[in-house]
Amino acid sequence: MKNTAAQRHPLFYSLVWGVVLTLMVSIAAAVATIQEFGDMGIRNAQACAFLVMGIIVTIYMKRKDSSLVSFGFRKLEAGPSRAVLFYIPLLIIAVAQPLMNGINVELGAPEIISIVIMTLLVGYTEEAIFRGVIWNLLKSKGPVFYIVFSSIFFGVLHMANAFGGNDIIHTILQVINALLLGCVLALLMETGRNIVPLIAFHFIYDALAMVSNENLEHEVLIVSILNILYLLYGIYLLMVFSRKHRNHSLTL
Repeated sequence: MKNTAAQRHPLFYSLVWGVVLTLMVSIAAAVATIQEFGDMGIRNAQACAFLVMGIIVTIYMKRKDSSLVSFGFRKLEAGPSRAVLFYIPLLIIAVAQPLMNGINVELGAPEIISIVIMTLLVGYTEEAIFRGVIWNLLKSKGPVFYIVFSSIFFGVLHMANAFGGNDIIHTILQVINALLLGCVLALLMETGRNIVPLIAFHFIYDALAMVSNENLEHEVLIVSILNILYLLYGIYLLMVFSRKHRNHSLTL
């Protein structure tokens, strides 16, 4: 069977998926800003871009594998307690910001609905691309390559948000935040091989962050705490990943 272009150039196609998504969202935000749509209008415009990209990536995955299993979409089955404990740190990370800053009770129903729709689309589309399609494309290069590449690529494409920081310390912490989160999610994909919990986490994390109160004075502290949580969780996942592959090698 003749290899497809994506199989011959998996790195290039991985880059294309991430860059196209970022460009579409950036263009949507720019147009909404020029039209002076306001914060909710900009968010809705970005949601439309994520919706379009989500449809495109879903069609792509369904054409490649109608079951979507090869992209990590597996049923969540009741298993041993260790399997549940494996994902508990994600919940801790997701609720850290609203616990420290509190929930913005002044948000109206239209804003909350807009946030929920936006974060659902972001969670699905970004995970489907970075932990689904790119994970599938880079299988031939091995798990270590995927983890390193995916972490850096995910972090780089999210760095634009960091450069709006007030000072160099804030900016550096935000950049580290993006890289570490990308690494944690890539490690989870390789160790758990299930994208569904990652989509759920991404949605909950973003939604809770967007409905939390803004507190610029505590932002550096919050980002620092999140980075520590990512680092500790990442070390644990790295140990699980190493043990899993060591045991696999011994059974060969």
